[in-house]
Amino acid sequence: MRKTAILAMLAFASCKTVGVSTTAGGYAEVSPAIANEMILDTRQVVILDTRPASDYRGPNGHIAGAISAPFDTIEKQLPELIPYQNDTVLVYGASSTDGALAARLLSLAGFRNVVHVDGGLEAWIARGYRTVNAQ
Repeated sequence: MRKTAILAMLAFASCKTVGVSTTAGGYAEVSPAIANEMILDTRQVVILDTRPASDYRGPNGHIAGAISAPFDTIEKQLPELIPYQNDTVLVYGASSTDGALAARLLSLAGFRNVVHVDGGLEAWIARGYRTVNAQ
């Protein structure tokens, strides 16, 4: 597990590790496996769920520890998110597209280490990773 965390950290420096890529939008993109290792191996990751609040609380739940920051209101939430500007911010949506848009927005807003989960929560669940439900 530690080895994967080291690989994930090296990925941010070199972005040449399998499962990690750098996008033109200024953020990194990782596979659900790398995202899971990042969450398990460090407490320095802030997780943002950009799906609608009803999905966050819905039957599929959300990744444990995630903050609900729906894409349609994320710009209004930026003042609340500013304290995390220098942290690693792991972003996901329902699928790749919506989470990638939020990751780009955060990068443009000055967040320095934004990481998007490729495939979003759909890919997370498909890989067998757990979610929690806030009901």
